[in-house]
This record gives sequence, structure tokens and C-alpha cells, in this order.
Amino acid sequence: MSLRKIHENGHTYFRLYIRCPVCLDRGKKDVPVRYWTHYDNNCHGDIYIGDDANFKCIKCGLVSHVENWKYSCPDHSGSSDEFVGASAAALAEAVSTAGQLVTEAGLEWLQKVLENLKRRGACGTL
Repeated sequence: MSLRKIHENGHTYFRLYIRCPVCLDRGKKDVPVRYWTHYDNNCHGDIYIGDDANFKCIKCGLVSHVENWKYSCPDHSGSSDEFVGASAAALAEAVSTAGQLVTEAGLEWLQKVLENLKRRGACGTL
């Protein structure tokens, strides 16, 4: 299985395929790696992560720094509309331990993501 990627504005984005960072924050290390979807306004677009540490919804075009997003998954959410923020450390762990993402993107891409993890932007929900 190969992750889809796009190049835009000098950045490379890969389809987001990570463990839930909220679950990692809560000490749940055995949650599965999964694809993520944008749920603001019932968008349901595929989410990509760029080397600029931004998430991009491929459907509506929203681009925002990863630390500004909130997450919902079956492992931590009591309902489908419960979205929770995650720490920068959990996001870094989720991205850096996503074997397929790191393998396909490469260490240089991963280093750029981690360097840009400190920057902030707008907000959204996954």
C-alpha cells in the first residue's frame, strides 16, 4: 500500500496515516494506525500532512497547523462529535512512529515536520 502525496506551494503532503495523538496523550499505545478525515461542516475530505507541519483537507482546501486541530476516534471519543486537542509531544510521536508514513516520506521530510511543529496557524477538526 502506497500513501498518496501531493506537492503544493513548495511543500510535500502525504495522506495522514497515524495513531490517534489524543489516545497517545492518554497513555493508550495500542491504538491502530488509521487514515484521518476532516469533519468540519460535514466535509469528510481526506487529510494530508505537509512538511510544513500543516494539515490540508483535500476536499475543502483548509490548511492549518497540526497543533490547532482536534481529534475524534472510536478509541477515545464517547460520541462522534467529541473532538479533543492533542499535545505537540503526542503529535510528534504519532507522526514519527507511523512506519509507513516515515518510510515513504523519508527522514528529511520527517525532520522538517518536527521542526515546523512549533509554528501556529488557524484551526479545524478531524
